[in-house]
Amino acid sequence: MERVLVRDVISFIEEFAPPALAIEGDNTGLQVGEDLERPVKKIGVALDPSLEVIRRAVREGVDFLFTHHPLLKEGVRSFQGVIYKKLKILLSRDILLYSAHTNLDICEGGLNDALAELYRLENREYLFENGLGRVGIYQGGLEEILDITERYICENPTVVRGDVVKGKDTLKVAVLSGYGLSQRNIEYVSQVAEVYISGDLTHHSKILAEDLNLCVIDGGHYGTEVYGLRHFSEYLKELGIEVITLDF
Repeated sequence: MERVLVRDVISFIEEFAPPALAIEGDNTGLQVGEDLERPVKKIGVALDPSLEVIRRAVREGVDFLFTHHPLLKEGVRSFQGVIYKKLKILLSRDILLYSAHTNLDICEGGLNDALAELYRLENREYLFENGLGRVGIYQGGLEEILDITERYICENPTVVRGDVVKGKDTLKVAVLSGYGLSQRNIEYVSQVAEVYISGDLTHHSKILAEDLNLCVIDGGHYGTEVYGLRHFSEYLKELGIEVITLDF
């Protein structure tokens, strides 16, 4: 079998989720490592580059670690504590780390499209102008939506103002993977949809949704992103090398 190099894996990822789609300032791309000509034996896929994920990557013999969330975020100004421990392991074990964040959310077939497919949204469009989220028509009622959510996203989702759509059999539904339940987002979505499925609902966002008569379903940051990551992991297997998941 022909060897698959680091550059081949990166090209394969970026063909699916072009970095140019990422929101401005997002930290996407190669995070740790530089040898693009090295052959890859095993890819590990995870939502987060947590210390446990990195340690498991070592145990599993992973040499290319893909995560949705990047290693370094805004505000990191020194490499101490947990960041130091993560970098020490990655560098000492020569594990490359690559992240595709908002570009994987936005791209065709990415995390938001996966949610739109799961909920069988018709006539779907981008929820926001930057390409994040999807909005479309769901042929069915709230009970069916909750059943899908509980089976595939989160066993116990938080539901706000389900009463406002009770009895309806056609609904305008918006989905956004990850952190989507900010007050700003809820205010906007209340103008374009009847049901909003996303993650990370706060107390103040809950109150705002209630005031705006918007039905919100909080499936969690983890659940709304991991669903699509499972599909992306299957795509990576087309490279012809072993692919494993590390935190889902």
